[in-house]
Amino acid sequence: MRLFAALEVPEAIKYEINAWWQLAYPRLGPDLWRAVLPHQWHMTLAFYGDVSGRDADDLAEMLAVCADASPRLHLCLTGCGIFPQASRPRTFWAGVESLSADPALKHLARCCRRAGHVTVRNRTAREAPFRAHITLARANGHLPALLDLQALPPVPELNWQADHLCLFQSILHADGAQYHQLERFECRGAQRIPG
Repeated sequence: MRLFAALEVPEAIKYEINAWWQLAYPRLGPDLWRAVLPHQWHMTLAFYGDVSGRDADDLAEMLAVCADASPRLHLCLTGCGIFPQASRPRTFWAGVESLSADPALKHLARCCRRAGHVTVRNRTAREAPFRAHITLARANGHLPALLDLQALPPVPELNWQADHLCLFQSILHADGAQYHQLERFECRGAQRIPG
């Protein structure tokens, strides 16, 4: 199974992002991008790749510990951008940050990655530094020109509370990946996540 840990985006927030996205997407050049459908929007904390059944059980146990140690997160939308860089755009995203300077989001992402290091034998070791985001579109091949992000309407000011994290399975299909929630872990804030 291809697995990843993520925070879900509340339906009301998806609705507001989608209202902005309906205005922004046409300005990106829709023929150049394949939009991710709103029901699949989430915020990945750690991607684990292919995981066997026994390792998946161990991973779920460790993610439960991460969630139990994490307080509820107060998050906000913070603009948009592209990965990996302006000259080679492959992913268009909306940024997410903690509403305050609280490091709990980064601590939770670090804990989820560590859970992968321990249970699926360093599969997450080569991940890029954590940058909280919601993927909205993926490039259809090579894009011929740089994107003018200034031409897009301003990203709405939205904030919400994340009170659980999930373990998802990514199932690949010809028309893109589909995500299936396997486990849900409540953020109880029992203690601060170490590290």
